[in-house]
Amino acid sequence: MAIWRPDPWHRYPDQLRFVARFPAYTTSVSGQTLTWWYREGEEVAAMRFHPYPADGPLWVEGAHIARAERAMRLHLEPLPDDLPRKLGSDAHRRLYERFSGIRPVLALNAFEGLVWAILGQQINVAFAVRLKEAMARRWGTVIETPSGTVAIFPSPGQLARVGIEDMRALQLSRQKAKTISWLAGQIADGGWDLDQFYQLPTEPARQALIAVPGIGPWTADYALLRVFGHPDVIPVADVGLRRAWARAVGCDGVTPAELGIAAEAWSGHRSEFAFWLWLSNLDDDIAQVGHGPPRR
Repeated sequence: MAIWRPDPWHRYPDQLRFVARFPAYTTSVSGQTLTWWYREGEEVAAMRFHPYPADGPLWVEGAHIARAERAMRLHLEPLPDDLPRKLGSDAHRRLYERFSGIRPVLALNAFEGLVWAILGQQINVAFAVRLKEAMARRWGTVIETPSGTVAIFPSPGQLARVGIEDMRALQLSRQKAKTISWLAGQIADGGWDLDQFYQLPTEPARQALIAVPGIGPWTADYALLRVFGHPDVIPVADVGLRRAWARAVGCDGVTPAELGIAAEAWSGHRSEFAFWLWLSNLDDDIAQVGHGPPRR
């Protein structure tokens, strides 16, 4: 067990509230305990946080505390003290004042997180959630909890045995099914090690991801930010990010180029900027928040 004590740069209770709200994560709540379910190899694992949702110290229980520390960004350094003075606009400063200390939360399982990024291409969050849930119930592990059933996403080995047409039957596009099937097979056979993407510099990691058929710039950037924890990434084509920034500055819409220019104020820390924009979208109906780049 570990005890996490929040400070101005690590607002763990607020991060945990995000974990509970974000529908791509598999969680359950019983009493004052939030359980985050994931897969460790082929086995089902659980990370338990309590008290939830109270503020203050968090007790964390699980077999792989280091994984939870990485997912919740326990070891991130504070942002530079002079960052607020450099932001240059009221919209930037309001975002900073509202969300600073809520660090970008990563997926507990890299394969699950990468598949989520692939599923989310050019569809809204609600449909991506339905696809992921259907895959988990069909080929993962369904267990009973005090708050109902939860379905844990399958491992690469489990998905490698699934045919592309079987995935298509769940309304995945052919390209998404092919990409997921290829990744599952490569990882299950040891040909691809996802751990490399935590360690590689950002641009080589990005190029290695983009080299996979079916993974484009948006998917690569999303995965680097939300799965592998790279600190200076923003997927500027993301519909939800552009929607959030347009609302923050009071206009009808912004282009990817305009969002990229706005992000320059956060150079070195663009992942924080992106994550906080996504957080601001959670105040709206999450089912209506666009996910991924616009359709072509």
